Amino acid sequence: MVLIEGEGTVGMRGQPYGIVPTEHLERVEAPESGCAEAVARTAGATACWVQTDLVDPVLRPRPVRIDDFCIEALPFPGAGGSYTADGMTAWGAHQLHALLSTGRYGTRRLCTATEFQVATAGPKTNHRFVYGDERVEGRCPSSLPIGADPDCVNRSTGVHEYGAIHSHWTLADGDFVGGACDAPPCHAAGNRLLASGMYVVMGGTSRAQTRQAPLTPHTWHDHGDPAPAPCDDRGWDDQPVICATPDAAYNAPVPSVEVAAQGANWDQLLAVARSTGSMSQTLSEGLGRSICK
Repeated sequence: MVLIEGEGTVGMRGQPYGIVPTEHLERVEAPESGCAEAVARTAGATACWVQTDLVDPVLRPRPVRIDDFCIEALPFPGAGGSYTADGMTAWGAHQLHALLSTGRYGTRRLCTATEFQVATAGPKTNHRFVYGDERVEGRCPSSLPIGADPDCVNRSTGVHEYGAIHSHWTLADGDFVGGACDAPPCHAAGNRLLASGMYVVMGGTSRAQTRQAPLTPHTWHDHGDPAPAPCDDRGWDDQPVICATPDAAYNAPVPSVEVAAQGANWDQLLAVARSTGSMSQTLSEGLGRSICK
């Protein structure tokens, strides 16, 4: 894990996207073919966004000051692994939150939305993308194992890949809620009033055609239901992002028996995720029961 000092400014500066709209089309075929032209006609653009008929918010710059926190430097399940094929629904996020709340894994927990944004953009650098302000063609390829591209990193914070390949489940916090849209109070899907404690998905993906701004930590969406029915059949590719509350016990030269056990538990959970490639199976293993019940 890496320690993040959470004071600074985060949010999308300017317009890095050449936008290809599709909502006016009766039939959408190969819309990415318009990317080069869209980028060329937009001053400062280095990335393409093929917008769907629905567009999720892009977070504007705002000052933030949050308690220091730790975050996994690499996305779950860590170096050399692969993103889980099933990802998580809001129900999966709810179950992961319950699992981490047991304390079996120390102070690890689901990151808040602001923590994700701060760690990925950097509170002092406020990058548009995890590695900088300009999209670099070929950087952060989705075909490689997690951590395989050493340049897909925010060098000021030490975090890799977040928001560049997959989106990540977080918990909405008050700071995020206050700046989640251009004209608060903000609303989530289904016109629900956005509130702290909701599960929201932060960050864009590597896809050019998407509802949320691609490749950036400065965008969010939710799935319309804070805790849907167990084992619904809606498959999402959104992944978890894990933070922790700093604790001096975890910096001791020789870890206590309790701390060592918590680390071993976490390593075992990561091993399940790597071997099965399934977040549902990983959660079921950790909880000791099927997450469908």
